[in-house]
Amino acid sequence: MESPERSQNRALLVLNESDKTYNWQSKLHQAGWNYFIANDLKSARHYIEQNKAVVALVFLSEGNYRRTFSCIEKLKQQFNALRLFAVIESEDLLEKPSSNKIPLLFNDFFHPPLDYQQLIYELGHAHGIAQLAVSHLSTNSCSDSLELVGETQAIKELRSVLVKIAKCDNSVLLNGETGTGKDLCAQLIHNQSHRQNGPFITINCGALPPTLIHSELFGHEKGAFTNADKQYIGHIERADNGTLFLDEIGDLPLDQQVSLLHFLENHKIERIGGHKLIDVNCRVIFATHVDLEQAIHEGRFREDLYHRINVLQLTIPSLRERPQDISLLAKFFLAQYSEQTDNYRFSKDTINAMTEYSWPGNVRELANRVQRALIMADTKIIIVDDLGIKAQHSPSNNVRLLRQRADIDGDTLINAMRDNNHNISAAARQLKISRTTFYRLLKRCNIQLSTVK
Repeated sequence: MESPERSQNRALLVLNESDKTYNWQSKLHQAGWNYFIANDLKSARHYIEQNKAVVALVFLSEGNYRRTFSCIEKLKQQFNALRLFAVIESEDLLEKPSSNKIPLLFNDFFHPPLDYQQLIYELGHAHGIAQLAVSHLSTNSCSDSLELVGETQAIKELRSVLVKIAKCDNSVLLNGETGTGKDLCAQLIHNQSHRQNGPFITINCGALPPTLIHSELFGHEKGAFTNADKQYIGHIERADNGTLFLDEIGDLPLDQQVSLLHFLENHKIERIGGHKLIDVNCRVIFATHVDLEQAIHEGRFREDLYHRINVLQLTIPSLRERPQDISLLAKFFLAQYSEQTDNYRFSKDTINAMTEYSWPGNVRELANRVQRALIMADTKIIIVDDLGIKAQHSPSNNVRLLRQRADIDGDTLINAMRDNNHNISAAARQLKISRTTFYRLLKRCNIQLSTVK
């Protein structure tokens, strides 16, 4: 049980405040949460950075879910420790094609009427786990990091090189496919450097509209342009005395490449609408999944900028290049995401399927698949279907078993809904399964909620 003093310091980001009356504000305040309501990506990022928030409550409705999914994906790219919980205001959202993102983006979800006791418990538990993870990373930051998981020669060499790179202050260019862990390597370089007590600021150059990139990088003064109602400190200036991580540098527009080159040459910036140069002392780490030399040949990237940032180049191996690490990584994520680690394990077929799978999304995809498996699993033994990847099975046997189970599950689900006056939470409790599993079974059995009388 957390002490009142500790709980009063818990920061909660709330996205898309609902106009429905849930009385959530008073409930969360009574439970010791300090919350901030954000309706756009910029204010959400600012609140997380300023308050070290690690938990977010997101209200999803018919009108905002697409925009919200996009916002959350960007937040999770920048803030790895962030735990998210959704309030789904309409069960129709679970029938949308994009509903498969819900188990990948959120730790759990709720729907009206809200069970506040359970909601507050889940938020508090997630906060504690996230704080432990942040503390663990900080404690181990100056040694061989336990977070860079793997025992293959490629990973051992990578750890050794990261330690060497961290000791100097030159620019670093990290190459590698999407999901290989370029952001983690950048964080580890910072954590093991003399700048470790300074800020680590991240910006994804491919995630912002071209019209906003200059302001996000360099900042602006109040009145510099329409809607600039206050001064904004850009990412470069925020990284002073620390490290700036520019992800997807290959997506930076050509006109912004010129401004970045000037900063790298003199370490000075000027905010939009400003009239003075500001000194910024920061190390810059770049990352890209594109071939920059090919981009130069195609006229999409400046050659002078490439030579400026390509001082120390490091290629992060893909998961296909180190298949021996796959089971080790999977077990690491299983331990990280499950509450009762010792009770969950992968079946032998699941381990084989993961080893044979190509993993186009690399380590990030593997982590997401393990999270999905923990949500989808009906038992403590995780099978291939829980991961959602294809494995070698007998098609005829599979089809027959799935059809048989669907018939059984369908009747069971319908009867549970009827017994509980169509209250999904109560029906799930009756069957002793999670709401997520209940909805998944509804979808698999092709049962539409509106057709159940």
